[in-house]
Amino acid sequence: MMKSETCFGKTSGKPLTQYYDEEEAQGAADYSKEFYGDDLSPYHCSKCDLWHLSPKSRQTPSQKCNRCTGGYGVEKESYRSKLEARLRADIIYDEQGISLRVYKCKYGFGWHLTKSQF
Repeated sequence: MMKSETCFGKTSGKPLTQYYDEEEAQGAADYSKEFYGDDLSPYHCSKCDLWHLSPKSRQTPSQKCNRCTGGYGVEKESYRSKLEARLRADIIYDEQGISLRVYKCKYGFGWHLTKSQF
């Protein structure tokens, strides 16, 4: 079990534990559930290309939208449902104080977040 040099917990600021594949991460999540009662889920990190664990309550699966970009030209994240996008917006507000609006992708690739109010 190694601690990351590049990825840190959003609330704790501590280095995240890194796992080399999904199976290893899922095993750690199962162990944590059995012995500590933690409800964790593995996720693949786009920053370090390894796996970390996150509380299931924070999980909002997304993928890059190949049609929409944000203000800096970066591909927008696309969420599967309005509810998942709203949950991510609420998490960002709670952690960073940034208020975001949810809207449907005009190309049909899920739901996005924006600061603008159109």
